[in-house]
Amino acid sequence: MIAIPKTPKLNKDELVENIKDIFIHFENYSYQRVLLEFFSPEGCFIGDNVVETTFALREKHAPLIYEVSGPFDAFSNQYPTLARVFLNGDLVYQCDLKPGILQRTAAMVWLYFDVLKHTPRRVLLYGSGKLSTHIGDYLKHFVRDLDLLDYCSRNGRQVVFEEGNKNNGLETRFNPDPDLSAYDTILMATNTNTHILNSDRLNRIQPGSFVVSLCTTSQTGEIAEDVYGREDVNVFLDYPETKRFTPDMKRADEAGYLTRAILFSDTVKRPADYDLNSRINLIRLTGTPMQNIAVIRMMMAQDSVAIKGW
Repeated sequence: MIAIPKTPKLNKDELVENIKDIFIHFENYSYQRVLLEFFSPEGCFIGDNVVETTFALREKHAPLIYEVSGPFDAFSNQYPTLARVFLNGDLVYQCDLKPGILQRTAAMVWLYFDVLKHTPRRVLLYGSGKLSTHIGDYLKHFVRDLDLLDYCSRNGRQVVFEEGNKNNGLETRFNPDPDLSAYDTILMATNTNTHILNSDRLNRIQPGSFVVSLCTTSQTGEIAEDVYGREDVNVFLDYPETKRFTPDMKRADEAGYLTRAILFSDTVKRPADYDLNSRINLIRLTGTPMQNIAVIRMMMAQDSVAIKGW
């Protein structure tokens, strides 16, 4: 095992503000994301790798180049996420970003709610893994009087998940057959290939509610493609590559369902421009370079790595 710095538990308020600040200056970044998928000779999905490269433009200075990669294998359901930073052709910093991925994803969920002035009160969470626990932790941190959330897990009740949230001051209640009309906030953090949300189930959700889908692998299929094209739905995407990152999103994009999608870089600058009350607000997150850069910068500051002109 190669020993490189691991992302510690980060300050929630600082991480949220750092992500927001980078999105406000979105035009200062040039990035590309490449997804490589791997299949067995029989055609079974065995894993993928995302390679993300971002040039941070710095006026008269050479760009700071961030590279993040994370090969995933379906057998272990595990992936590393390694970050490297280059300047003038030299490697100036590297770290293990994996412990920060769950944190920055949970931070992005809250950041969307904060920018759009949504306070979760009646919460349903699909999934009971580590990401779900992080999301619960962030919701409790920013909504102090949130005391309970319901969850649904295909593996049944998860005591470890319940105990993890209880340690964060949040009670969790297992609900195997939830009534979607009872919730103002529905979060999906799974790696299912089966649609959790289709048009029929969407009809049960109250207008003004927020639904967040978190893409955890390239094969995620939590939402049926036609849901994105409905007139009674606002579609929020974290950045342009979300439209082409997974097969289900590619199909939705090719069908024309994503033409009205709203990007977070626009949302953060014009949060009051949208009808949030009479429509269902659907947020699809795949994870962005902006989120990763916020974590990397906090790591570099912690390790006292200074870059001139940053």
